[in-house]
Order: sequence, then structure tokens, then C-alpha cells
Amino acid sequence: MAQEKPTSRNIRLLIEYNGARYAGWQFQHNADSIQGQLLNALEQLTGERPSIRVAGRTDAGVHAIGQVATFFTNSNLPIVRFAPGLNNFLPDDISIHEAVDAAPDFDARHDSKSKRYGYRAYTAPQPAALEIERAWQMRDALDVDAMREATKPLIGHLDFNAFRSVHCDAKHARRDMYSIDIQTYPRPPRGLHIQIIFHANAYCRHMCRIIAGTLIEVGRGKRSIESVAHALHSRDRCQAGMTAPANGLTLLEVIY
Repeated sequence: MAQEKPTSRNIRLLIEYNGARYAGWQFQHNADSIQGQLLNALEQLTGERPSIRVAGRTDAGVHAIGQVATFFTNSNLPIVRFAPGLNNFLPDDISIHEAVDAAPDFDARHDSKSKRYGYRAYTAPQPAALEIERAWQMRDALDVDAMREATKPLIGHLDFNAFRSVHCDAKHARRDMYSIDIQTYPRPPRGLHIQIIFHANAYCRHMCRIIAGTLIEVGRGKRSIESVAHALHSRDRCQAGMTAPANGLTLLEVIY
């Protein structure tokens, strides 16, 4: 009996990764990337190297627990086999949590309505070995109440030009920032985690990290609460704070 010819399918993946040893999501010929590892795994599983669409192209060192990607395949492999099959060929710091058949016109990037990112800082008298890849570590105690107050001017439909990299290639910096929440929780034996959670329709390059760096400067007492609003209205990158290290940033969720 002749084998049934497979038809093209649009597969949607939910991906988690530790970005510490990768040069970001985007495939590069001279560096290891998340996309490159996924392409290698797909080739071993299906015999194909498809074009992959992703919700957000994370930078070098940035992590994800809710990254979403889509690709078309002619493979007739049952959908329940994709996640375990890919994980069999992926390194331990990349994991596929879910694979589903998506509608033919679904696009991981263009169909997303908003994204949530988390930036994590860790404060303690001494560094924590297990936090080295996941948080910006510092000895300074942070004034979290001042940081929360400083977020207020950053909520709304605003021009975030002061909070984007000078290398950002977006046509403009107007974005809808729905919320910036700052959570704290103790970390034994003597540390404190501070998690800044951003929810926006989209982000400019390094936007979360620059806002996080600016807010942490407020928390350290190195800039005033009012300076954040001043930086926003100035539209001048030089008026905002430092770009926080990449290892503290995680893509938490893509909302469709």
C-alpha cells in the first residue's frame, strides 16, 4: 500500500531555556544560539530545517520560560511525539514543554498581543553561587518603595526612546506599558530577591533592561524618583540609567 503523502502543518512550540551560554535566540554561523540548536534538533527529528518564527528574539544571556515559536513541516509525525522527540536531541538547558498543531495562518511573532518579562535582582552581603546565571547580584539594599513610586510615569501609551538601545532598529519607540510590578521575597540564608515584572504590547531593544537598571539606581539612592519621569519626557537615552545585565532577564509569557 502506498504511504499517504504528508501535508504541510504549522506547529507551535512552547519553549524554556537558560540563555547563559548562548549568543541569543537568533541563528548565527559563528556562535551557538537557541534557534541553531532547535534547527539541529528539528533536522534530526524530521529531516527538515524549516524557517522558524519566534515571538521575541531574546538577546545573549537572556532566559525564557514561555517562549513561543512556529514552523511549517511536511512531517507526518504524530503531534504528541514532537516535544519528547525534540527534547531528545536538545541540550539540557533548552526544553520543549508543548507542541500543538496551529492554524495555518498563526504566526508566533505577529499574532502576539503582549508579553511579560521578569527582571530579577538579588541583594545580600555575599554572592549566591546558584544565582550567578539568573539574577543581577548586588550587596546594596534597595529601597523598593521608591522603585515602585518611580514606575508610575512609565505606565500608558508612551514614547520609550530614552529607554531603548541606540542600536534599536524599530521605527519608533511608542509602546503600551500595561503594568510594572515589583515583587520581593526572601532567599535563604540572608538574601532578598527583587523581581520587576513588565507587561507591555511590545518592547524596544534592551527596553526592559534599561528600565530595570534605572529603577535599581533609584533603589540604590543614585538617582531621584522624579528623574525617571524626566528621562521619559526627554526622549534622551543619556538621561536614563544603565542597561542592567542580561542574566537577570527572563521572557515569562507571550499572550495571544
